[in-house]
Amino acid sequence: TANERPLCFSETDHEGGESAVGKKLVALTTRRVIILVLVMLMVMPVFIVSNSHTDLTSAAFGASVVFDNYRHMMDGIANRSLYEESMLKYFYYHNWFSGHGGCDGDTFCPAVFLSHAFWVGFAGRSKTYDELRNYTAEARLQKDVVVAWDAAVAQQDADYAYVMGSFPLEAQDKLSSEWDIECQFGGWSHLGQSLLSTLLQDAVSYAVRCPDDLRPQERFRIRPSLLTEQEFDDWHLAFFFDARPFVRVESQNNMMLTGFICLVLCVASLQFSKDANALVLRPVERMIEKVNLIRDNPLAAMKMADDEFKGEEIKKFKANTNREKRSIWLEKYHLSFLSRMLNWFSTSGSSSADNAMMETAVLEKTIIKLGSLLALGFGEAGASIVADNMQGLDSAGVNAMVPGSRVDCIIGSACIRDFSTATEVLQGKVMTFVNQIAEIVHGLVCEFHGAPNKNTGDRFLLIWRLGGLSYEQQTRLADMAVVSCVRILGCTHSNKTLAEYRGHPGLIQRLGAHCRVNLSFGLHRGWAIEGAVGSEFKIDASYLSPNVSIAETLEFATKVYQVSILASQDCVSLCSKALARQCRLIDKVNMKGSKVPLSLYVYDVETGRVPVHDYSSTLEWSVRQRFKARQLFEVEKTKKWTSEVNIVDDFINDSVDVRAMRKLYTTEFLQLFNMGYQNYSEGEWRVARRLLKATQDMLGFQDGPSTALLAFMETPYQFEAPPKWMGVRDVPL
Repeated sequence: TANERPLCFSETDHEGGESAVGKKLVALTTRRVIILVLVMLMVMPVFIVSNSHTDLTSAAFGASVVFDNYRHMMDGIANRSLYEESMLKYFYYHNWFSGHGGCDGDTFCPAVFLSHAFWVGFAGRSKTYDELRNYTAEARLQKDVVVAWDAAVAQQDADYAYVMGSFPLEAQDKLSSEWDIECQFGGWSHLGQSLLSTLLQDAVSYAVRCPDDLRPQERFRIRPSLLTEQEFDDWHLAFFFDARPFVRVESQNNMMLTGFICLVLCVASLQFSKDANALVLRPVERMIEKVNLIRDNPLAAMKMADDEFKGEEIKKFKANTNREKRSIWLEKYHLSFLSRMLNWFSTSGSSSADNAMMETAVLEKTIIKLGSLLALGFGEAGASIVADNMQGLDSAGVNAMVPGSRVDCIIGSACIRDFSTATEVLQGKVMTFVNQIAEIVHGLVCEFHGAPNKNTGDRFLLIWRLGGLSYEQQTRLADMAVVSCVRILGCTHSNKTLAEYRGHPGLIQRLGAHCRVNLSFGLHRGWAIEGAVGSEFKIDASYLSPNVSIAETLEFATKVYQVSILASQDCVSLCSKALARQCRLIDKVNMKGSKVPLSLYVYDVETGRVPVHDYSSTLEWSVRQRFKARQLFEVEKTKKWTSEVNIVDDFINDSVDVRAMRKLYTTEFLQLFNMGYQNYSEGEWRVARRLLKATQDMLGFQDGPSTALLAFMETPYQFEAPPKWMGVRDVPL
């Protein structure tokens, strides 16, 4: 309508003014991207796992060999020389002093590694230093063995594959001295010896007595590999490596990497403003428009997808039209080759643009889908919940407990007959069965300006809101409520897909040879509280009212009266006279939830007389066809509010299916039943018995209302009205 906001926006709508988000993004793009990259550079190392934790290196293997030889020596399995040889080989292979001096020529030496051993000792969590000294006393190396090993290593030359290099005399002394340096860090007690505990000219410029004298990233621990967790916590042999050369090289690389990234960012930042407008700002502004529209009118989200598709089709049509006009003009001047070239460039250019916009286009379409799902999931009853939560900008929290609102409406309760039996027989296919029926129920209710609300398996809650309508509009809506129920019954029994269930062996066995898919309806007019029912964990947008219970009770009563559509007097009195005349008054009852007795009306239909229609079609149900179907649906739905459409004549009197369903209910039958009911109401039950006996079998089958009234008069009253009979009884359930 004219008061509704447009749902489709062209790109020209955004050219009027730049949004605040656009101005801010252009100004801060460079700064924020640089900060983001710098943060990534600082944070990424935290998530990098070194292969040294999974791959055993020479240091790890060597530590295991040394520790095994030490334990074998302590157990008397091996002699001391084997342990001392493995310890010296370990330290000389990872020679700290040769590693800092460099290799001669093309030889390999410890300098090729960026970390070297400098501390050895024993560590334990619960051990005291006195207990650790029991291990260090035996682990100390002999002076003469160290000197002899160093002399042998000093003889290595370039012919060796790996030149270990010798130790300074001071380092030899420390290697053979007592392991008495106590270090406490990381929850461990350490007792051992450091090669760097004192300064050495031209070698050690910074004394490292304990490993924690170095920063954590400048050292790492090597321990024997084959230890259980309990053995490791109790005590173990530990080597510490000096990783300062590695840290220096890593720092140099990081500085060069940072400089390169800064250079790239400086160059790239010059293009950010241009790209931001084309790739980000315009799509974001379109998203904001759509979110604002959903916030103002959540139900309008259902039309967004159609309008978006319509806009895309218009753009494609314009592009094809322009291409054809250009081709005709160029061919007129014998420039067809130029036309083909331009078409190729335009095609390739448009595809690249689509690729550039792909992520934002997906996000934009996702917003439309989420809005449509919200409208589908909550419906009219939940529109206020969505709107209230989207209006609040103080937090991102969701408050589903929005106070309800009172609405005046026509309430319908629809139920699938024999649903429990169908569930037992169909098992997993019962979902398809229910959805096939729901497609008919929801589609026709929406077409006649109703709102499907709650689906509970076999039952559908249907609402036609009367608020804000004139009396004439309310009358038309009441007619549409009754007509939609009649049309649902007609479509259900004429539908070829649902008719196939009549031949299902399981259903035939349980329900008989004449089984078919059937529904029953209860209609009542009254007030209801519209809002959310549930908790912060799960909510349902629904309607609460005694009138809802009355509508459900009316549907239950259809089984007693053996009818398909049962309506209360409040609903029928709102209908037009043309429709009300077609409703049959069958009883007046007291019903829980109503302060006054309710007159019950039935809209008579015999669904067994509806033929099955075959709407077979080879039409492909594509996105385009769905769009056309929805557009046609909206046009037909809108026309029902206009004077062009007479609800009763067009959809009942002129309907072939409805005429077939009502053919048996002649004027003679209705007048005879009405006479019988009037005598029943006035207490003349013997006269009523004679008349209702006639109508009971007049249709060729038992008339449900006649049978129900006869059964009530017979038991326990034997067709004698009670002394205080006022024509009202309790609802039979």
